[in-house]
Amino acid sequence: MLRRWKVYDQEMKALIAAGGVHQDADGWWVDDKTGELIGPDPDLERPLEEEELANMRPFREVFPDLAASMDREVAKRGRPPLDKVKTSVTIRLDPDIVAHYKATGKGWQSRMNDDLRKATGL
Repeated sequence: MLRRWKVYDQEMKALIAAGGVHQDADGWWVDDKTGELIGPDPDLERPLEEEELANMRPFREVFPDLAASMDREVAKRGRPPLDKVKTSVTIRLDPDIVAHYKATGKGWQSRMNDDLRKATGL
């Protein structure tokens, strides 16, 4: 990989030195005559050296406060806890009853729960 990058780097630098090439805002080199993208900035594509790889440390070790802050934000995601948790049950109902409630759209189970509440006087 490093050998291929060195060849690419030399070719790009020779092209740039010859002129007729400019770098756009994204770091890509563009042929002035054709407008064709030639390639990205060689420094952006350079593979890491062995020493650089050896010096790498985990994100949590380098930025412990930021990692803890991110953990707290992730923990906040999702539905907030309910005051009264509903109980899951299995019940057999006539198909026309289920079809009637499903026809009312999304949230039909909650509407069925509300109707049972009213019917029982709770």
